[in-house]
Amino acid sequence: MELTQLPERMFAAGEEPVGKRVNTYHKPKRIESILDALEPEEVEFMRKTTFGKIISQAENPSFSGSFGQFVIV
Repeated sequence: MELTQLPERMFAAGEEPVGKRVNTYHKPKRIESILDALEPEEVEFMRKTTFGKIISQAENPSFSGSFGQFVIV
């Protein structure tokens, strides 16, 4: 079995920035473009995972994109 390399950390352990960080440029269309690239069975699989809530929020946004990004982060 081949070992998977994890990406480098953005911040050293214990030195993560404090406070809430929100990307105000988040757009539900980005999620839609990802879903468009997937096969129907892959989309259904994603809907059954933790990401299902994010997908449903992109399809029926009740909050701003900033809030959606905050939830994801």
